Amino acid sequence: MNWGHSIIIVFVLFAIGILTLVTRSMQTRIDMVTPDYYAEELKYQATIDACNNTGQLSAPVRVTQPGDSIEITFPGELKGAPLQGQVHFYRPADSRRDFVLPLLLNASGQLLVSRAQFDRGPYRIKLQWQHDGKDYFQETQFYVQ
Repeated sequence: MNWGHSIIIVFVLFAIGILTLVTRSMQTRIDMVTPDYYAEELKYQATIDACNNTGQLSAPVRVTQPGDSIEITFPGELKGAPLQGQVHFYRPADSRRDFVLPLLLNASGQLLVSRAQFDRGPYRIKLQWQHDGKDYFQETQFYVQ
């Protein structure tokens, strides 16, 4: 085989490689953090204030994984208090695995979520609640095993 054929083979292999990369990149899912990011940005000062309120609690909200459940434990001063809010489980790798639960605590001030609802991997747990007319917000990075 002469050098002219070798150059043509290299160009053809290069073109096939580029077409493969373009095809794969077009099939990759790209999820935004939130579909209405502009509206969320306008409300960000309220989130900062809610984070400051959370910082004034005696302890942060703890997230643990005992056995086959995810346990979200609120500090002692909120135990038995009427809280209204929600918990958003955000999966950065796949927005189809995101879900939101209402904040319904048991008598011990805990929210238990079955591990069967999660895929193994990283989650951001965003807690938003109201108590005594104040808004609270806490975001926790958590790895589900």
